[in-house]
Amino acid sequence: MKLYQQRIHTLKQAYQSIHDFFSCYHLHEALEEADRLFNWAAKNRYYKKSSPADIIFCVQQLHHLFTAAEIINYSTGKKMKAILVETPQTLIPAHYRKDNPHCIPWECYPKHLSLEEYLDPYWAVSKLESIPNWEEVLQELMEAALSRESIDGSYTVREIMKWRSIMMRIIEAGWMIEVRTN
Repeated sequence: MKLYQQRIHTLKQAYQSIHDFFSCYHLHEALEEADRLFNWAAKNRYYKKSSPADIIFCVQQLHHLFTAAEIINYSTGKKMKAILVETPQTLIPAHYRKDNPHCIPWECYPKHLSLEEYLDPYWAVSKLESIPNWEEVLQELMEAALSRESIDGSYTVREIMKWRSIMMRIIEAGWMIEVRTN
């Protein structure tokens, strides 16, 4: 059962799709929903925390975000807008700095991006290529979350954790692009 809507074809639509995604979800909600999707896909019981429509809607929105990331990654257009151009030392969060190894949790934003990805979120967007057939993976995650089956038997735990990390990075990179371009 395919639940995806029309594809994104232009760079302008891609940036609008990122904007629409973060109009539906705050960053922390998007990360929680993606994490919930992976948690329920790894269980041998069906999703029953709230309505199954929540998972379906989340997967549809993630599909739009990842499609936008794919379009932006393959385009040669306006990529320079979201890159930090000021002196990065003043804008780098404390947990990335070598002179301050200890920090309180609220300073640890973003949690999944490396320093390079924080400074240039397009590096994280390019990681989508690391997930072969990402649309099928997203579809299988949704189906496993909504059924009594687990995705663990189909893929190794290493693959699933790698996909989770990449998807979380793309969500945070999308947020960085949204904040810095709008």
